[in-house]
Amino acid sequence: MSNRLFFIVFLLFGLISTSSSGQNSDAEMQKLLKEKRVYNQTNNKIDGFRIQLYNGLSETKAKSTLGAFSVFFPEIATRLIYEQPEWKVQTTAFSSELEAYKVWLKVREEFEGTFVFDN
Repeated sequence: MSNRLFFIVFLLFGLISTSSSGQNSDAEMQKLLKEKRVYNQTNNKIDGFRIQLYNGLSETKAKSTLGAFSVFFPEIATRLIYEQPEWKVQTTAFSSELEAYKVWLKVREEFEGTFVFDN
């Protein structure tokens, strides 16, 4: 939560300093928006929607699913979770349900039994 607050303050400071200097730089704004997108994609603590790729008792199967997914979709971060007695492989959180389902339509072609859930 504190990371999110820090980033929002950083973003707002950047916007205020840009507008107060009298320059409305599109390049700076695009840079800040790009940084925010990268931050949102890599921050696993974002509330949103995830795709579950695997849920089961086999650690080996979970790790192989994780590896295979990273080969097919290297741009999407994943995480491996162990909640006794089950292993889970899930994607990073997507900010909207629509975004998650767009990715899921591609994912389900390679990984059967996947589903989108509210984080």
